[in-house]
Amino acid sequence: MVTYDRDDPYNNFKCWVYERIDYDKIHLSRSAGSFCGYNQTSQSYEAHDGADLAITLAEAERIHDDCPIRYDDGLKSQIGCTFDRPIMGEYYSYENGLESHTSFKENGDIDRLFYRRESGRGATANIITVLDNHALGECFRLIWRENPFDHISKNHFELIYRDKEKSCYQCYQLHNRTRNILQFRKSECNEITSISTNQMNFQDLCSSINQEADFDTLFSKTYSAEECRATIYGTYHFTYEFREGGIGICDNPISRLVSCPDPGTPFEAVNERFWMTYGYCRDLVSSIDAQPLYQCLGYWINEKGDVFTAIANERVGSERWYDKFRCMLTRQDQPQWFAKSLFAECARLYSPTDGPEKVIITPIIPEVPTPTCFFPDNFTGEWVNTANVNARTIINATHIHEISQVNNRGWLRETYYVCQQISRQQFLVKTVTKGECFSYYICFDFKDRHHNILRYRKSKSFMSNVYDDLSKRDPLYEVCSWISFGNDANWKYQVFVLDPPAPIECPFTGMWMFKQVGQPNSLIQTRIRGGITPRPRDHGWYITCDPKYMVSQWTICGDQTKTMLADREYCRQLDPYGTPIGVYEQPDYIYQCAGYWREDSRSYLITYDRDDPYINFKCWVYERIDYDKIYLSRSAGSFCGFNQTSQSYEAQDGADLKIELEEAERIHDDCPIRYDDGRNPWQVVDEFLFYYASARIIMPSFFTYFFLILSILNFFN
Repeated sequence: MVTYDRDDPYNNFKCWVYERIDYDKIHLSRSAGSFCGYNQTSQSYEAHDGADLAITLAEAERIHDDCPIRYDDGLKSQIGCTFDRPIMGEYYSYENGLESHTSFKENGDIDRLFYRRESGRGATANIITVLDNHALGECFRLIWRENPFDHISKNHFELIYRDKEKSCYQCYQLHNRTRNILQFRKSECNEITSISTNQMNFQDLCSSINQEADFDTLFSKTYSAEECRATIYGTYHFTYEFREGGIGICDNPISRLVSCPDPGTPFEAVNERFWMTYGYCRDLVSSIDAQPLYQCLGYWINEKGDVFTAIANERVGSERWYDKFRCMLTRQDQPQWFAKSLFAECARLYSPTDGPEKVIITPIIPEVPTPTCFFPDNFTGEWVNTANVNARTIINATHIHEISQVNNRGWLRETYYVCQQISRQQFLVKTVTKGECFSYYICFDFKDRHHNILRYRKSKSFMSNVYDDLSKRDPLYEVCSWISFGNDANWKYQVFVLDPPAPIECPFTGMWMFKQVGQPNSLIQTRIRGGITPRPRDHGWYITCDPKYMVSQWTICGDQTKTMLADREYCRQLDPYGTPIGVYEQPDYIYQCAGYWREDSRSYLITYDRDDPYINFKCWVYERIDYDKIYLSRSAGSFCGFNQTSQSYEAQDGADLKIELEEAERIHDDCPIRYDDGRNPWQVVDEFLFYYASARIIMPSFFTYFFLILSILNFFN
């Protein structure tokens, strides 16, 4: 019973479970919210039942009150329920070895026919001749059950079915999985003689259903296709194995699974079917040579994360329902494995690797493009794409092969860019990705390589089949036009970094003391590189340093101007002979300079830290604030953020650490300051010889030698 209380400030509607215990006594239980709990009875009042109040009513009418008792248990008002979508329709199922044809009619009648195959016909029989059972019943009560605390897959219709011949009742739990699929569990058929005796307890009847029992699956005979992309999408090679009829995995190179949009569909974004080409293996008797075309009937996910998909074979006629419907099982975290049923059922699929048919898919490229041009020689090598989750990139004369880790897939994403045309520094490439459906044209706009850095812009993707007739449309002028790179004013060049990089001269040198501000886990800490001791100097572990000489030091000096050395706790104290007492100390961090440049009035630096277990490459924004002061901002990942400046350290800017360097060179350190803001990164700095504090050597001039020779000649004459 549902009531309405307009004075309740929170829940105006309340659900009550009521029951007449005796002639003059009624029990009521009120729900905690506006929905009755699944386990709520007329005596429930606890939260785990979904109730908050139990009331017992005892009859108290006086002689002249004129308030007689009237009680309606609601059964008569529910008799003769009708069906509508999504239940109404004709369905096929395979239950306990019998083929079942179920009809839910609009007037509430339920007609079920059970057939068995003729003995000896086998699985390929086309004609079913033996009727095993005919059940005719009607809907007695239909209720929607939903618990907000349960997984969505547990929401269901509760159907009370009355068998017209046996005069018994069954409880069906009908789960509407898709618009084409129903699944159900049912109780045993309990016999009663009369409804008027009110002895039937439907709640107990539905509670007798085993919640661990397998579902029976009903496939709609008048199905309509649904989207396949959520379950499987792309181009794959597959191996298959049947659990019965022979043990062994069939791995034929021609086995293909293609789940791609049909040509002509709107925006080429809808794929409602896929086909599988089974290659025959000569040594396996269970292997087959077939090419079924499956249409997707929808998918659903249970509370364990299993993804079920119902499919229908379009190459099987409607008179062969036995061979038409199948069920597949995979998981969102294991998309490369799936199990497939041999009949119109899902009950025998237990995991992606446990089913009548086991399939393992491997992504492949949809086509093999032919290169028609060459990349520059200095592009060749192994790189890291810092803008694409540190994707490993291999470049040769004609191909760019990019390998990245995608979190929501069970394999690496491999993309090939094949050179097609060149115009100035723009390269038109055809791109194909393993596991995708189509090839695309993309334009790379490269800057000349400097240091270990290759900067580029990438245009939007264009479907390659649009340019199949090259005599009418040239992809170079459309794909490489400036408008195809987007109209976003806030853009930056993306970066390939050579892996591993060759050391280069750092853009600035000197001996500095530093202060740091940043995220707690990103600060530079005292450590032993490659060791397990967190603090090598723990209250005089191996040297004793006066605290006033303990500083944070950053050095790029002497013959190590290609690396930046950071020491969180460096002792600058000297012994009586002027030698640093911490001469044998090792820096906490060693950043090897890999490349630098200037872009949008900001100076960028890429460093390489081989000791970092997560991200070896870091991007820095650096700026000289004063003659003896430099600010640096380190990126959180390996790519500098769009809004990152030399003073950034917050995650919203893409940074995690800010370093303030202040010059701290002593008299005899021989570590002068040199600064390059990266305006001309193509300048070969290694060819310059930097002489610091060198003494002047006075050489005699030509005229001095000339007058000396004349004087000697005059003397002998």
